[in-house]
Amino acid sequence: MNQKLYNPKFKEKKTAAEKKKKTRNIVIIAVILVLASVATYWMMPRTGSLEDSTLFDEATVKSQAEKVIGYINADDYESLQDVSADKMKEIMTEERLSEAKEKVSDDWGAFKSMGDISTTTISKRGVNAAVAYVTATYENVEIHYTLAFDEDMKLASFGMQ
Repeated sequence: MNQKLYNPKFKEKKTAAEKKKKTRNIVIIAVILVLASVATYWMMPRTGSLEDSTLFDEATVKSQAEKVIGYINADDYESLQDVSADKMKEIMTEERLSEAKEKVSDDWGAFKSMGDISTTTISKRGVNAAVAYVTATYENVEIHYTLAFDEDMKLASFGMQ
């Protein structure tokens, strides 16, 4: 009565249907992984040199960045609205910018100078932008601006620290 019911050396033969099902599952998983990789690559932002861009002119981007900072320094919110993309118009208001300025510093003092403007392009999910980074010096604080412009050279993103 001491019989072995299980033999570890015994292997069941897989039927053709089981092999086909396993192969199909492997193919499905491989396709899903490839699609996920392509989607991830497409969603990742890609940066490039503004000098090599066919969409943006570096001098125009720098000029537009200087204009925006000039409007901020002059508290010219109407002109800021004019150079802003539609989605930014609700952000580039006197109230919102005053709040943002106060978060950085209570007293900026008078504008003194603007440093060199660094530029790059960013492409993400088929949307292209020219980005300008610039440091502006005021009497009491130094502000680092990040300005992104869409293909129409409208302000599409704004940051300051």
